[in-house]
Amino acid sequence: MKKYICFLIFLASITVFGQSKDEIRIIIVRHAEKMTDNPKEKDPELTTKGNERAVDLATRLHESGKIDVAYTTDYKRTRNTAQPTATSNKITLQIYDASKLQEFAKNVLTKDFNKTVLIVGHSNTVLETIEALGGKRPIDSIGDQEYDNAFLMLIKADGSIKTEVFKYGAPSSNTEGPQMMH
Repeated sequence: MKKYICFLIFLASITVFGQSKDEIRIIIVRHAEKMTDNPKEKDPELTTKGNERAVDLATRLHESGKIDVAYTTDYKRTRNTAQPTATSNKITLQIYDASKLQEFAKNVLTKDFNKTVLIVGHSNTVLETIEALGGKRPIDSIGDQEYDNAFLMLIKADGSIKTEVFKYGAPSSNTEGPQMMH
């Protein structure tokens, strides 16, 4: 119940802040839970829990309005996290290179202004993406077992930026075992 209330606040924030002219709304999340049973697998699939989180994200975002653009890195775990949202919004996933965040951020801010954007990244790129977009880190770090954070950035044409942190899906567990990659 608590997680649902937190997400309702998140949805209300999207609505209250509203999509006005001359702003961009960006929702940034880390990919959902991934398989960790094969340490040699560099591109693992999502777990059952991860697939459930991806569907929950799509459902919650659908309740808040249309997502115009969805970006992911070129990994199964990020694509599979964003795919339910892309499907429900009838959009195609766009791939970005997380090693070129400044260039990516510039393109998003130029090309996607006045849109609502979903960006799915990794524990070691989400906060860096917020910074590349001109925001400040709203939290210090994202732990290896943290999958339930959603970051909403509202960037206005005058340069003002507001970043909110919300939880979505089932609370993250710290008992899943070691992560092999971010």
